[in-house]
Amino acid sequence: MQTTGGAGADVVLELVGGAHLSEDLACVAPRARIVLVGLMGGANAELDLGAVLRKRVQITGTMLRSRPLEEKIAAVQQLARHLMPLFERGALRAVVDRVLPLAQAGEAHAYVASNDSFGKVVLSV
Repeated sequence: MQTTGGAGADVVLELVGGAHLSEDLACVAPRARIVLVGLMGGANAELDLGAVLRKRVQITGTMLRSRPLEEKIAAVQQLARHLMPLFERGALRAVVDRVLPLAQAGEAHAYVASNDSFGKVVLSV
């Protein structure tokens, strides 16, 4: 909410699921969209449905794993067409929490599992 000056995010891409869904709901703008694509944090969440209604939030779930190869190819092509130009000109950027050498892979895994990271943890070779 600080980043948006209290307005909230228009779109949240939720990769973890579980308890994070209620956190997403707390930080979205009215008429926002939450897209759930991962469940590493668990498949169940306690959610204030009143907030969903008041904010008129859309929650959409999807996954690529079970889709046919043709759909996966189309998704990658859409990503290349629409998002890569944004990354190239700096309008979007990947959030990297930290970079560790491959020899510290165990430490990196423990850090990610601790849920203290924000963004990607990258192993350098």
